Amino acid sequence: CVTACVCSLTAGQVFSWPSASLPHIIRGDAGFNLTDSEQSWMVTITFIGNLISPIPAGYVMDTIGRWKTLLIFDTMMIVSWIIIYFSKVAWGLYVARLLAGIWAGIVYTVVPVFLGEVVEANIRGTLGGIFGVTMYVGALYETVSNFYSYGLLTILSGIPPVMLLVALCFMPESPYFYLMKGKRGQAENSIVWLRGECVAEDLNKIEEAVMEQLAQNGSFYDIFTSAATRRAFYITQIFGIVQRAAGVFLLFSYVTVMLPGSWFSAKKSFIVLCLAWIGSSVTSSLLLDRFNRRMLMLISCTGSCISMIGVSIWFYIYEKTTMDVNEVIWLPLFLLMIHGFFYSIGIVSIPNLLQGELFPVNVKAKASALYGITASITTAITVRLYQPINYHVGDYLNFIICAISCLLGAVCVFTIMVETRGRTLEEIQQDLLKKTLKKNLKKKPNG
Repeated sequence: CVTACVCSLTAGQVFSWPSASLPHIIRGDAGFNLTDSEQSWMVTITFIGNLISPIPAGYVMDTIGRWKTLLIFDTMMIVSWIIIYFSKVAWGLYVARLLAGIWAGIVYTVVPVFLGEVVEANIRGTLGGIFGVTMYVGALYETVSNFYSYGLLTILSGIPPVMLLVALCFMPESPYFYLMKGKRGQAENSIVWLRGECVAEDLNKIEEAVMEQLAQNGSFYDIFTSAATRRAFYITQIFGIVQRAAGVFLLFSYVTVMLPGSWFSAKKSFIVLCLAWIGSSVTSSLLLDRFNRRMLMLISCTGSCISMIGVSIWFYIYEKTTMDVNEVIWLPLFLLMIHGFFYSIGIVSIPNLLQGELFPVNVKAKASALYGITASITTAITVRLYQPINYHVGDYLNFIICAISCLLGAVCVFTIMVETRGRTLEEIQQDLLKKTLKKNLKKKPNG
């Protein structure tokens, strides 16, 4: 599970590298220059890579295994840093960022599935929260490295993926995957390696559930044939949109050129935000297995929405009126720190947890792939439109969009989300089916 968190750290590096590198590129310290359009595409193409990788990842991880998939594709991340180091033209950066985006898409497709399969129900939320923490640690790592030269920044960025490659060589495969392939003995060994012991009764229950789910041919179409999996699909898709449009991924890419100077320079402001995100995510990891996830998600979405409304109001006054805001120039950073707290106690982690919790094993990989595609499209649209919206309308509209997405998440919690805290994957499947049947019965006319 430590290795899973390092995967998340490398994804955090991918998403935050533009904020670390753009000041160097804009000043000319990188040895080359990019136009505004090239800068925008350099950021956006990462999420195009995110978009094309989930479906192949779903097939590959069901064919060769979860960890072997990560082992193979981690080399893409290493190659991308090598290309960035030597490239001095836009197309070279596009290729490198595309490869990095493919890797990040693999991480958010494969790792949540693995964690959902191997982690015990009573600590699944905590480890899912730590998964979110390490994404922010990756962002902080890039931001601190930004104080060095562009070349050294790139070299330092390549170290975690190399360490991850070594660690993956010693990791066992998911016991669920072994049982899918009829390898009970290896599944037992995997559980012993991961948990320290394997209780025969628990292994029998897992095997029975896996065999029952595999009896139904798993295809993309099968996600929509069952009422329970349809409900799970709606939940994860909506939360995937919310997670990527709520603002943090936009800040990852542009915060160093977005915030006005206040208490700190824009570069130091990003460090402050990263530290706030990390602290909030640590708190979240302690809360996820102690409080209902529906409640945490509702608080997270509501608080994030309100704080983003505050940021948008400040930017509207700053950009569109003659009112002097110098006395409160610190306010957007402060509000974004509050937003980071609320975002981190639910939105950052719970959607990833639900990927591994809500779907039966026969469609889990494919559902996770669809989640990755939706999340990638959302992020690509968000970061690609940032500069045009900022130029033609103003930054305040970007933050209004973030607030609306958080509001969408709160509505989803009220209407269709199910509770998963402390429940096994099999119990969650039964609960999804019961709630769907209950809803259908209410729709039937009396008599």
